[in-house]
Amino acid sequence: MASGINKKLLAKKDMNFFREFTANAARAARMLGYAMALGILVVIIVLGLIGAFAVRNYMKQQEINAITAELAGPDYAGLEEKARQLQEELKQKNNYYYALTTMRTSVDRTATVPLEIPGILAKSIPSDSYITDYKIDGSIMEYNGYSFTYYSPVDMVNILQASKIFTSRPEFTCTRVNMTDIGAADKIYNNKTGDVIPLNNYYQFKISGTLLSKVYISIGRFVNGQTLTSLSGVETTEYTAGSEYNYTEGIDTYVAGGVTYNLVKITVNGTDVDAESLANVRAAHALSGTAKANAEINLYYEVAATQPAASQPAA
Repeated sequence: MASGINKKLLAKKDMNFFREFTANAARAARMLGYAMALGILVVIIVLGLIGAFAVRNYMKQQEINAITAELAGPDYAGLEEKARQLQEELKQKNNYYYALTTMRTSVDRTATVPLEIPGILAKSIPSDSYITDYKIDGSIMEYNGYSFTYYSPVDMVNILQASKIFTSRPEFTCTRVNMTDIGAADKIYNNKTGDVIPLNNYYQFKISGTLLSKVYISIGRFVNGQTLTSLSGVETTEYTAGSEYNYTEGIDTYVAGGVTYNLVKITVNGTDVDAESLANVRAAHALSGTAKANAEINLYYEVAATQPAASQPAA
């Protein structure tokens, strides 16, 4: 006969199963409650942020509306037209300033001759020579004369050079006068003996030199175009002849009236410089050279193009 089933043992197992099931269900219920509370908290935070952004955007929009209303008011009416008028006025003033500085440059570059030069010239004439005429044209003095010897005009040049009235040694020419050309052949030869009379041979000389040792370099800036529009006045600087000049401010780029300009052309005394020289000036951001004589340098500019934003590399 089969052994009997222990009913007490089965009942105990059932009770343990229900107790464990109930505990698991309670734990699952607590976890679900925690998840729901956390979800509600997240929703509340998100709604709070949305509300804060909405309030901030509303306040910003109110500020924008207030500024827009102010700009539309009478205080700002015609502001663009006024800006255009001011720009035109600035252009006119720049041109006027350019005209004034141009006149000043003409005055600065006008050569002045020391009053003592005629006296210095008179004291330099050798006893066997005489001056027929002389003239002073700007900074150049030129005089002509005659001498009985070739060396006396040379001595005269040396005396004048020692007085330091010339920037460098003057140009000198001296030629013997052909007496037959002036109908005075009898003054050269002794009619009785036929011998040449050396004393009656004389020379014609011409001496020319630069008196002043200062030269002037003028810099002007203009908008490149058919209409002459000055960006600034003429800048004139005095230099010793033969010295070096160097300009570094506002050469390859120049700012006027809040607008940036780029150098596109240079002229020196009305003649365009070549493309290579222009490129060298732009690369060096400077304009330099030797001040050999008065020079008028004009720089021509165009409005700088807006630089495009750099493109981002593809991912």
